[in-house]
Amino acid sequence: MKCLFDNNLSPKLAKTLNFLEGDDGIIVEHLREKFPSDASDVDWINKLAKEGDWFVITQDNRIMKNTHERKAWKEARIPIVFLHKSWVKQGFWDTSWKLIKCWPKLKEIIIRDRKRKSFVLNTKGKIIEIA
Repeated sequence: MKCLFDNNLSPKLAKTLNFLEGDDGIIVEHLREKFPSDASDVDWINKLAKEGDWFVITQDNRIMKNTHERKAWKEARIPIVFLHKSWVKQGFWDTSWKLIKCWPKLKEIIIRDRKRKSFVLNTKGKIIEIA
């Protein structure tokens, strides 16, 4: 399984989680490692869907609201973990340690639940399933 961090998250954090996962864990990549930095959400969502076995972590909650992005997400059936809007107020270090702390539980839910559900993750580590 592979995880893609969207542009609104640090590439350093993606590299750190990838390192911590090691050779036998989930591959964690940042969007800029795989796509041009200006790739549209619809474009990269569709490409990940064709490859299969991906999930996404993003702070871009517009994907849930924008008509074209929402349609691409729903049709692609890729699990997306939307970070609650409260994450925006967190600095780099707080975001990093909180996300690393949540990582084992988050990946367990994603791996266990292969039904392509998506979630909202709040800053206290609560994972809420969404449609």
